[in-house]
Amino acid sequence: MTGRKGQPYTPWEIMMVSEWVSRTFPDVRFSTNFRLGPIQPRAPDGTYSADELTIIGVWRRRVDTLVYLSDRLLLVEGVMRADPGKIAVLKLYEKLIPQTPELAEFSHLPIQKVLLYCIEDPVLNVLAAEEGILAIQYIPSFFDSWFNKLRGFEKRAPQWGFLQEK
Repeated sequence: MTGRKGQPYTPWEIMMVSEWVSRTFPDVRFSTNFRLGPIQPRAPDGTYSADELTIIGVWRRRVDTLVYLSDRLLLVEGVMRADPGKIAVLKLYEKLIPQTPELAEFSHLPIQKVLLYCIEDPVLNVLAAEEGILAIQYIPSFFDSWFNKLRGFEKRAPQWGFLQEK
């Protein structure tokens, strides 16, 4: 798999989220790239084996990480540069969790949405708080390697002076 300009692809966000979870919750189970939503068979008669249903499920959306805590389920989306679009993604994923058959045993747990990022966007923090999303800045151990690959304008947070406090 290749990234920008034919460079090898590096899954920075998954690496960051996995490192954060391992350091923050060292003895807790978590899953990365977890598929969410119902499995919708397309056969006219609806008869598929369990293996076939699993294969059909690969077209479902994926959350970066689910963390299984005793008192809640963390729905974690990671992004190196804060992206307000991730707020909508987390809200969608929250709606898909109750429809995900593999998560039935956790249906009694409340869901906490977490947006993990490296480069801060103050607007995103305000919007996330308004939507009940916990925005956490985390600088992973490989930050310098990632940061050095960025172009100049990518190294700065977006302008936010237009945001007025209520």
